[in-house]
Amino acid sequence: MEETVLAEKIYRRTSLVEDLAEAGNPAVELDGPLLMNLMVKFFHAYVYPGSHEKVLELKDVSLLFDRFVHRRLGSDVLENCLELRKQLLSYGFALCMLADLPKSVHIFKDIAEARPQLGGDHFTGLDIGTGTGILMLAMDVQARRNGFAGASLVGIERNQIVAERTNEVLGTMGLGNVLVADAKKVDSYGFLEGRKLHYICNETLPSAGRSLWKEDFIFISRTLCEGLTEHTAEAGFFPSSVLVGRSPEEMLTVLDSSTGFQLKNDEYPLRLMKPYGISLSGEMTVLADVGKDYEEFIPSSWRGVLTRRW
Repeated sequence: MEETVLAEKIYRRTSLVEDLAEAGNPAVELDGPLLMNLMVKFFHAYVYPGSHEKVLELKDVSLLFDRFVHRRLGSDVLENCLELRKQLLSYGFALCMLADLPKSVHIFKDIAEARPQLGGDHFTGLDIGTGTGILMLAMDVQARRNGFAGASLVGIERNQIVAERTNEVLGTMGLGNVLVADAKKVDSYGFLEGRKLHYICNETLPSAGRSLWKEDFIFISRTLCEGLTEHTAEAGFFPSSVLVGRSPEEMLTVLDSSTGFQLKNDEYPLRLMKPYGISLSGEMTVLADVGKDYEEFIPSSWRGVLTRRW
């Protein structure tokens, strides 16, 4: 790649820790440049645990993204980097989600700016399908921006290799822990021990055009909203609502937490419906349009090589 992954003019010579502290200040606007910096620095910290405390050079961050893009076919940028290449392949799927920078920023902003309806001094958050744990960072920022004294964050990830790595990275940063469990089973949530959740991230939706049964979103939602009511009744959700339908024109229906993200009738099997949009900042956004407003912050040469979330 000939260009850096971010433009020099928006890259901040600050550490990820400093950027997160600034993002947690409710007086600071969570704009595109700040959030883009968070994304690329956390990507680096995931591959190189401990780098969250360092001021990184943009060329080094960009080189890592370049190596990630070429992890499968190889490239001169991966010469003598066998161990690194193995890591990029092992955590590839999780890193692909994070590496779609415009979509990741859009989603991060929606979660970080949410205002929980449940009070208290301590924030409790749950992230299902954790991947790299980027949405746990977003919940930590949400907690800070809403004045909580501290946050307890737990992630559930079914890929053990990814879960172990994310647990290591987040543990190093003091941002919670990740468990390997089946999020569809009520008994997987014993760690809640009577606590009420302030916020839940459940980004387990299939891509547009694929039936809902392809992923676990509606099944996990049923467990959370029906089997764990005492924990989830006052929680905020990401996504807060999802637009589904038989096709883009047929039987379009909005699912939200008021119905446990389930249909109110059995006119058509929900599992056969497909997702077409999610609510972001109070507006229903077509899946293909998530992140579009943030594409301007990365050079056009990178837009075609960073994997899409949906």
